[in-house]
Amino acid sequence: MNVELLIRGGDVVTMDALGTIVRDGAIAVVAETIVAVDSFETLRTRHPLAKVIGNAESIVTPGYINAHQHLTGDRLVHSCIPDAIDSQEAIFGWAVPIHGAHTPDDDELSATIAALEALTNGITCTIEAGTVAHPDRVAAAVTKIGMRARIGQWGWDIDNAPFAAPADEVLARHAALLDRLPVG
Repeated sequence: MNVELLIRGGDVVTMDALGTIVRDGAIAVVAETIVAVDSFETLRTRHPLAKVIGNAESIVTPGYINAHQHLTGDRLVHSCIPDAIDSQEAIFGWAVPIHGAHTPDDDELSATIAALEALTNGITCTIEAGTVAHPDRVAAAVTKIGMRARIGQWGWDIDNAPFAAPADEVLARHAALLDRLPVG
């Protein structure tokens, strides 16, 4: 086995059934697959040519999953939506018009920023809450950044709103999207 990478941590939290924490541990990686978890000394001896990231001060944990994330819109208007308004005004007076005005480039840029923020905070998988106008561009962004995601898109069965349609049509669009864009 050609181990390419050792991720070293002062503490490696395995999340196994016993709650094992390996002190001065490391994780051996081949391609994108974890192939071993053991002490750093043991893995370094077995794989002396592997690149090492981290050190004895690092903490290594599994990636976190964010089960409700808006990847578009908000990132491009940080701090612009007033705090002292109710949720209806925040959603229908601000968020929906912002999303409705976004171009494919805006959605991709916003998703790129959101994915970078997530990854730098240990979130390696995101479930997009369904506020994407241009899902293929959002998928391109999260793929480029290296984050796993399930992407939803706008769709609701109300009157006079962007992306509105009868419920059957909205559900059909979502089903087609889930089939087209599997988790990365």
